[in-house]
Amino acid sequence: MQIDLYPPMPSRPCRFCLSLQNGSVFADFDVVPGGRVVAVRVSFDGFGCCDTPDASKMNPRDSAVLTAMVERGVIDPAAERALRTYFKNNCDVIWNDALEEHDLI
Repeated sequence: MQIDLYPPMPSRPCRFCLSLQNGSVFADFDVVPGGRVVAVRVSFDGFGCCDTPDASKMNPRDSAVLTAMVERGVIDPAAERALRTYFKNNCDVIWNDALEEHDLI
């Protein structure tokens, strides 16, 4: 999985944004009280933008990996595993066909 940090867009409020798969996917995340990460929306080339109000929170360990990565501004190799696990756990609310097409699960 190709992961890049991307600045949040004013029109898409979130705590941080990741550009995935060479810019074909943009995933916007928030951090809820307690430090857990949750997807706000995921935009897929060829599919559109999937709002994710029913997405579950990322587990605490993976949340810590992603938030530390964003704070450092350096991609952590553990982020791929964290994102794949999160997307797989939420494929019922984040379009499964788009996740598969973009090789995210």
